[in-house]
Formats: sequence, structure tokens, C-alpha cells
Amino acid sequence: MSFTVIAFTFLSMGAFAFLMWTMVQRQEKNDPKFEEKLAADDRRAKANRQAAGMESSQSSGQVGATSKPVQQQLSQEPPKPTL
Repeated sequence: MSFTVIAFTFLSMGAFAFLMWTMVQRQEKNDPKFEEKLAADDRRAKANRQAAGMESSQSSGQVGATSKPVQQQLSQEPPKPTL
């Protein structure tokens, strides 16, 4: 392959990546509930990590004190939006 083909490939990939990045940024900027969605996603991820940790500690014979926070966290999550 020639140098120009490789350079053109990298430049076009970079241009495509920049275009996609700007489109995502514009979409996030126009979404007023985006921060709420991110926070809800973080809460779900934390609850899943804690639940996985609780399962692994129970399988090794240890019952952790993290079971109550996990249950409280799960009960505080907003319902998932339907598309």
C-alpha cells in the first residue's frame, strides 16, 4: 500500500470520528434529562456491583453488611423509560 492510501484512510477515519463526536455532543446538549439519565445509570451500575459483590461473598460463606444498601438503592431507582 502506498503512503497516500494509508494517510487518506487515517484522515477519513479521523473525520468520521469527529463528525460522530459532534453529533453525539449535539444530541446530549438538546436532551434536558440527560444528567438525570446518567445519574440513574450510575445508580443502577452501583447497585449491580454491590449485588455482584454480595453474591460472591455469600458463595464463599461470608454474608456481607452490604445487603441493606443494595435493597435500598434498588427501591429508589426511577422506572426505565419506554421507547
